[in-house]
Amino acid sequence: MNGSHKIGPQHLSRPAVVYVRQSTLDQVRHHHESRRRQYQLAERARGLGWKEVSVIDEDLGKSGASSLKRTGFRRGRAGPDRRGTEHRGLTAGAQQS
Repeated sequence: MNGSHKIGPQHLSRPAVVYVRQSTLDQVRHHHESRRRQYQLAERARGLGWKEVSVIDEDLGKSGASSLKRTGFRRGRAGPDRRGTEHRGLTAGAQQS
């Protein structure tokens, strides 16, 4: 069972966000499969019924040692109490830190 039975209209009516990141430029250049699997999370969200799916990938090649230079990470974490961003129905990513 994949848990899709737990997804209701209250989730699907909100946007889904997928965060894609690889830590180094070497990973971006050579580890295409990892990046491809991360982008597939957006297709998975659509397959589960989300109509509005955004991909945040501006942090490719940026280290996870600090979030200061990872503007995508900060944008992906923003909620209704930060900059008025709406609630989300789904936030997805692989090996987030």
